[in-house]
Amino acid sequence: ERNEAMELRTKMQDKFKWMRFYSPKDRPIGPHPIPMWEADFGAYDNRRKWSDVRDFIEAEHGNLSVLIHPHSMDGDYADHTKNAWWAGEAINLRIQSWNTNL
Repeated sequence: ERNEAMELRTKMQDKFKWMRFYSPKDRPIGPHPIPMWEADFGAYDNRRKWSDVRDFIEAEHGNLSVLIHPHSMDGDYADHTKNAWWAGEAINLRIQSWNTNL
């Protein structure tokens, strides 16, 4: 699974050069219960490219579970739940103790 995730990351780096990519995490971190890597849209103006990224991930995610979530004014809980989008099987995140009103 890690190899497949890293292949997806490389494809995204090639296709979306404007995105910021962070170092892969080989352990659970924050709300994410399994190893992961993170990329973000880098700038507010890039939000218009959402559908391009979503469509690419939908086509290329293979057997992976991929979470896309915003960094909105709604707060972390909303961004990881109602504002989130999944390609593949949604994973139960470690957010049970988060304040749902944030």
